Amino acid sequence: MPSMPLSKKSLPVACTLEDAFEYVADWTNLKNFMPMFLDIKPVSLVSYGPGTSLEATVVIAKMEIATTLDLVEFVKNKRILYKATRGFRSRISWDFGILGDKVMVSFFYEYEIPPGFARRDVEKEAIEKDMQSRVDQCMDLLKWVLESSHMTKKE
Repeated sequence: MPSMPLSKKSLPVACTLEDAFEYVADWTNLKNFMPMFLDIKPVSLVSYGPGTSLEATVVIAKMEIATTLDLVEFVKNKRILYKATRGFRSRISWDFGILGDKVMVSFFYEYEIPPGFARRDVEKEAIEKDMQSRVDQCMDLLKWVLESSHMTKKE
C-alpha cells in the first residue's frame, strides 16, 4: 500500500505554549485558521480532549467531502492528533514545543487522495502542491491569530 502524501509546516510563534495549545485544542477555532474546513461541529458528547469526535466538510480539489475526525492523541501542551474515521482519509496533527522565547508549532496533514481525483501523476502533483499551499496558509493564519491575541493580552 503506498504511503499517504504529507504536507507539513513548522513556525515559531510569539505566544505562550499554553495559549497556542489551548487555541488549537478548541475545535471552535479550527475554521478561523483552516479555510479547507467549510463546516465543523462536534458529534460526540465530549467536545474537548480525548473522546472528541468532529463532523467536518473538507474541500479537496474543489470537491466537498464530509469527514468524521476522531481525536486519537491529546497530550496537554505537546500534541494533538485527529484521525479521519469516515470520509476523506487523513491524519491531522499539531506538535508544540519551546524554542527560546517562542513556541514552535508544527502541523502535519497526511491524507489519501480519493480514487478518481487524480488519474495522472500531474493531477496528483497538483493536488499535493495545493494541499501544501493550504497547510502553509493555515499555519500563517494560526501564527497571525496567536501573535495578535498575544499582543492584545500584553497591553
